[in-house]
Amino acid sequence: MAKTILIPENSIIGMLKALPRDTLLDIFAKILIEGDASPLSDEEKASYEKASKEYERGEVISWEDLK
Repeated sequence: MAKTILIPENSIIGMLKALPRDTLLDIFAKILIEGDASPLSDEEKASYEKASKEYERGEVISWEDLK
């Protein structure tokens, strides 16, 4: 049986901010991508395409800037 523990939100955020970028990308991919295998809705597809174009144009915010 898995043990349940409570961690304050600011502690989680602090831990995430301390991680290297590659590790963060792996974590987010496992949470957001691997956790949802359902097909994308039309709205999600449009949002993804918009974000991809923004990324290609260099219109991104780096993780370091968010720290």
